[in-house]
Parts: sequence; structure tokens; C-alpha cells
Amino acid sequence: MNLMETVSEANSLFYNGKYKEALSLYYKILAEDLSNSYSYYSIGLVYDVLKDYELAISYYKKSIDLDSNNIRSINNLARIYIDVIKNFDIAKIYLNQAIKVSPQDAEAYNLYGNLWILNNDYDLAIKYLKKSISLDEKYFKNYYDIAVAYSANNNKENAISNAKISLELNPQFSPAQKLIQNLSWVFS
Repeated sequence: MNLMETVSEANSLFYNGKYKEALSLYYKILAEDLSNSYSYYSIGLVYDVLKDYELAISYYKKSIDLDSNNIRSINNLARIYIDVIKNFDIAKIYLNQAIKVSPQDAEAYNLYGNLWILNNDYDLAIKYLKKSISLDEKYFKNYYDIAVAYSANNNKENAISNAKISLELNPQFSPAQKLIQNLSWVFS
């Protein structure tokens, strides 16, 4: 099997939930080229999904060491530092790097918005989430996240309207449904 076929097979295994088998192939790919940033990213992603965050961080960092513009690794590191480790200062470093590397990357702005929600600075959260929406108007979670920020800021109208957009984009997204129900009940 050539390298491209191996990558394709590893990706297929990953997307079909066969993480350990995918990991084995990603390691095989890495063994053939230790300077392949994508391999380090892919291995980090598998460990991330398996919730082995220490190894995920290690591989994401190796990916960035080889390619400082690897926006996926940068964003994933920021997300881990926001959601799992709760070290917002380190998360900000990665988010600033992400925005510097890719100023049009909606995910970095979304992550920054979530960081500010967790820090109870809803005005800053809304600012970053509006930027994320302007860069990716089709991503349903942007609208849900800004609805959460508006809700926390006691702006029911904007919260409900953005939660509804989230549901229009993804009718199965239950957190948006629950948010609308809660806001309708609380403010009725």
C-alpha cells in the first residue's frame, strides 16, 4: 500500500470510529516521515477523541513545531485548554496564534467567544462570536453560542432569535431547542 492509500485508509478508519486501528496506521505513516506535521496532528486527534488529552497535547504541539501554521492543531490545543484543562491564559496564547496565522478562521473566533462566556464576559463573547458568524454563516453552533451569551446578558430577544437560526441550520441540535424552551419559560 502506498502512502496516500495508507493515509486514506487511516482516515477512513478514524471516521468510522475505529480509532485504535487508525492510530496504528498513523504511526506507520509517521515512521516513514518523522517531519510530517499532518501525521502528528492525526495522532493528536485520535488521542483527543479517546480523551487522552496529555498525549493529544503532545502530538498537537509536535505538529505545530513542524508547521507553525497548522491551524487545526492550534485550535484543538486552544479547545483542550478551554474545555478540559480550564487554563484560559494558555488558551488565549493559542487563540492569538490562530488568529495571527489565519485571520479568517471562524473556529478560532468561536473558541475565543466560548472562552469569554466561561469567564462571564458576555460582551466580549458576543464580539468574538459575531466575528465567527461573519466568517461562517452556516455553522449552527456559532448561533447557539451567541444565543447563550445573549441569554446570560439578559437579552432574551437576541438569544431566542439566534437559537432559532441554530435550529434552522441543524434541526436536531437539542441544546438550542432546550435553550429556547428555557428562555420561553423563564421570560413568559
